[in-house]
Parts: sequence; structure tokens; C-alpha cells
Amino acid sequence: MQNQGHGVDEQETTETSINPVAADIRREWDWVKQGIEEILAQQPQLTFRAEDVYAECVSGEAILWVAPEGFVITSTEFDRFNGQKNLLVWLAWAKELGNNCVIKYWDFFATVAKEAEYSKLMVKTPVTKLEPYLLKQGWIKETVLYTRELV
Repeated sequence: MQNQGHGVDEQETTETSINPVAADIRREWDWVKQGIEEILAQQPQLTFRAEDVYAECVSGEAILWVAPEGFVITSTEFDRFNGQKNLLVWLAWAKELGNNCVIKYWDFFATVAKEAEYSKLMVKTPVTKLEPYLLKQGWIKETVLYTRELV
């Protein structure tokens, strides 16, 4: 998950709220683009542009989920070795610091994944502040990716 460096507050997971809804990125683009550009500015290692995210959503390769606090964009990843289909939280952004949409709506996204016969819910993030919370909640760290430019 590429997201802002928001802190995690366990209280967020116990609040009752309206679940995210799948949305048409064409209708939400003005404010969603700003959030994506904020993520890209904070994480210059990312190689895609905001318009790439738009194209993925329009083509059906990704889904924009809108919540009162912000948005989440999910996509499907296939494990070519075991054939599993996994729901990847690709991007997450909140309008205000501390409103982590993935953590707050974990149950919702887990239900979406189960109903669509996904094997796992996956999160990728360079935000190290999330790791202790995710591990405490039963997530498993499968890998860490390090890169180095060739010059």
C-alpha cells in the first residue's frame, strides 16, 4: 500500500462508520488525483504517474473505493506459482492525518476479498510505522524488497 505517513491509532478500528463504496474515478478524479500526487511526492521511488492509476481504474484493472475519510485503490495480484488470486491494497490516502482507511475498514475489505474468492488481502508499504500494528493484528511479513540503482 502506498500511502501517506499517517500514524496508526487502534481506536480507529472500533469506530462505526459508513463502509467505502466503489466509485467511478472519472467522477472523483479532481480530488483523488490530488491525493495520488501527494503520495507520489512523498514516495519518489514509485514509478507510476497519477494518470496511470486513472487508466488502471478506467480499464477495470483497479478499483477506486471512496470513504468519508479518503480513498483506497485495490487491484488483483495473481501468484503464478500456486494460482492464488490476492486483493492488493495498491494506494490509500486520507484527507486528514491519522485517518487510515485500510486499517479502519479492514473488516470491509476482508469481506470484499472473501466474497470475490480471493485467497489473501495484501498490503505493500514503505511506511514502517504500520509494521508493528499490522503484525499485532495477525498480518504476516512475507518479504521486504530493497533496490539499488545501477550506475
